[in-house]
Amino acid sequence: MKNLMFSFFFLITLHGWSQPANEFSFGTEVVISDINIPWGMDWLPNGDMLVTDISGTLYRWNGTKLQAISGTPEVVAAGQGGLLDVKVHPDFGKNGWVYLSYSKPMGGNLATTAVIRGKLQGNAFVESAEVFRAEPASDTRHHYGSRIVFDQAGYMYVSVGDRGNRDENPQKLNNHCGKIHRMNDDGSVPRDNPFAGNPIAMQTIYSYGHRNPQGLVVHPETGEVWEHEHGPKGGDEVNIIKPKKNYGWPVISYGINYNGTKFTEITAKDGMEQPEVYWVPSIAPSGMDFVTSDKYGKLKGDLLVGSLKFGYLHRCDVEENKIVKEEKYLEGIGRVRSVRQGPDGFVYLGVEGKGVLRLLPD
Repeated sequence: MKNLMFSFFFLITLHGWSQPANEFSFGTEVVISDINIPWGMDWLPNGDMLVTDISGTLYRWNGTKLQAISGTPEVVAAGQGGLLDVKVHPDFGKNGWVYLSYSKPMGGNLATTAVIRGKLQGNAFVESAEVFRAEPASDTRHHYGSRIVFDQAGYMYVSVGDRGNRDENPQKLNNHCGKIHRMNDDGSVPRDNPFAGNPIAMQTIYSYGHRNPQGLVVHPETGEVWEHEHGPKGGDEVNIIKPKKNYGWPVISYGINYNGTKFTEITAKDGMEQPEVYWVPSIAPSGMDFVTSDKYGKLKGDLLVGSLKFGYLHRCDVEENKIVKEEKYLEGIGRVRSVRQGPDGFVYLGVEGKGVLRLLPD
């Protein structure tokens, strides 16, 4: 059990500004400065980092040189859309697959969330094939969701937002939007999926009732999938995803409309899951990862979440699979879009307008 009374007063110094921290102090160093909005990142077995820029470019960083990868798909780089997450297959050494999620143009003014996989041939993305496409497409430019993770059994999970259609998509099973999806690595449906064989449901649905999930990670010990999602004005959530469960959006919520009016009077209902934690006001969470390395002392085992709205790194102290305490660090660092721990044990932050930063312990 962590000693939650452990408290020292440190001074964080970051690019010319400083402020006191609660329990720990961190610095950062810029690793890659030439990526404006680093939406997703992952690593190849040789240590090379793959980073997406929302504008549509996939980059490869070998520690000294940043190179653009050709052959990536056309994206709708508007609003919240673009080239989004990147994920290296856990058995990359055997199959060479790399997965990309993005806002796919669907003709006219329509776009949707899609996932393709391909292989790297030098600095080219080749053998590209679509493994998932959300239906229906929409003319909105927000709430794509779009994180990708693999669980310990090798199943792939993809998050899709409600695309701004809260009254139709999240609570209905005949569409992909406002859902977490589970599939085999080729996009096929696992036989034990919770809605497999249901004639009115999209077969890849694992959970539903989500708004805009931009955080997805597998707990390193329990193997459970953890998710966070944007609420409206208030009501951002962290959830532990269970099969066939309904997470309530928009029937229950701790948020309100952006204009201050209410769209629901209730925050709980039978048959709908409660979040592990929720945030009012919204922090606009994007990206998260569990700390498993020893480089950050007592942060090991905790969950780190990026805040877009307030521009800081949010710590969720996890004890016995519960969030028992929360703290914020690096206030003023900027819009934290992605948070990932690398194979070297360091945590990396994708910060809009700054690039990719490495988190340094005091």
